Amino acid sequence: MKTLIALRPRAVLGVALLSAAALTLGAQTLTPEQVRQLRQEAATAESALGRVLQRAETPDLRTDARTASEAVSRIGAQLDACMERLARAEAAQTADPYGGGQKYPAAANVEIKPFDVPVGATVVHVPVTLDRPSPNTVIAFVRVFDGQGGRAAPDTTKAVIFRPGDPLTKTASFSVRNMSEGNSVTAVQPTVPDGGNRKGGNILITAKAGAVNAPVEGGRKPLAFKPQGTPTYSATGQTILFDDHGGPMRFSTALAHGRTQVGNGETGYYGTVDRRGFSRTPDGLALDSRRLDQPVKVGSPATEYPFLATMLSGHRTPETQFRYGSVEWVAKMPNRFGAWPALWLLPTRGWPPEIDVYEGFGYNGSWKFPRSLSTNLHGGDKQIRTFTRPAMGMTMDTFGLPATLDSDFHAFGVTVEPEWITMFVDGVETMRYANPFKGETWYPLANVAVKAKVDDPYTAGTGAMILRSIKVWRAE
Repeated sequence: MKTLIALRPRAVLGVALLSAAALTLGAQTLTPEQVRQLRQEAATAESALGRVLQRAETPDLRTDARTASEAVSRIGAQLDACMERLARAEAAQTADPYGGGQKYPAAANVEIKPFDVPVGATVVHVPVTLDRPSPNTVIAFVRVFDGQGGRAAPDTTKAVIFRPGDPLTKTASFSVRNMSEGNSVTAVQPTVPDGGNRKGGNILITAKAGAVNAPVEGGRKPLAFKPQGTPTYSATGQTILFDDHGGPMRFSTALAHGRTQVGNGETGYYGTVDRRGFSRTPDGLALDSRRLDQPVKVGSPATEYPFLATMLSGHRTPETQFRYGSVEWVAKMPNRFGAWPALWLLPTRGWPPEIDVYEGFGYNGSWKFPRSLSTNLHGGDKQIRTFTRPAMGMTMDTFGLPATLDSDFHAFGVTVEPEWITMFVDGVETMRYANPFKGETWYPLANVAVKAKVDDPYTAGTGAMILRSIKVWRAE
């Protein structure tokens, strides 16, 4: 019996020391529950050692037990400190799940699965499902086309819009024919969803006796643009003021950091007023882009910029700056391949973050200037981007709007609230994001960048954005 008692504290001591090493190596990956369990085990060991000390019959045994007890006590203190750190981290995560604008919840996965429809069906309702609630609008695209005997009538693609808070399953309805027993049509997500991830591939929709296929109703209607706050700036294309520096009531023709965007691979130089990139027309203020007679050389060694780009930035225009509020631009877009027009917001403290209300990716061959739309959030800090949540597949047709972005004027709006950032076109909500950038002070920008190849003649179509008006409302 004495031998067993003598071995026990030594064994506990060994386990305690190994636990300490494991804690040091693994503390960064332990969950709060694992730490709590270890703390309970440490408390059990302390109690057992206390009993050993009471029964120890030799000085050596008492010394060993005391040494083990002290080691376990130190481990308990480390575990207590670890539990406190994890509790603080949990509290911080609950208070700010966005890490001060440096992270965003994982994008929802969008999936369609095979299903059956009644024999003779002339309409199929395709269920589209998100695997989790989304902090931002998700727009899924579903195409139904001919399958095995069944026929799409016609082969077409439709959008399914999930706004934050909507049910996780919705349906898109398609006309079909020839759906006799065993025949099928095929469905697929042809593109990555806006604001989400695509999961799975083609599915079959099969006619089967006794099958039931009904539409799934639910979800809120799109919001209408209602400016938040009081007006602080309003100007038309005839009255917008700007110069090369910027100031009260005057936009700057440069970005806050200069006249080039090396990181974007842009080949256009944001010109000063004397380069004649701006002109007032009967329709509004034209922000032009064109090939320069002589490239502008910047830096050492010099980088050559063969094209003129144009910029209106409010970084020195206090009337346009707000923490929460709304901005509306009314504009007609260019349609020249290589042009990159944008309407966006930046914070006064520097990039990132960034809110892109509209971008026209004219350097992308799939971009269609009359109809394509895009929005985005960029998060991070101190010139380092840590997340982005783009939406680049939606079009004017998605929202029942005319595909005339390059031939007519349209209103592009954004409202920034403490909880939400919401985008609008012609007063109709297009995208909504949970706001990860609470407390930032924003200013608006309107520009036409150029991302054309240096040998591109850059003469097709028009390279000018026509700006009819800019309005800013400030709620805070």
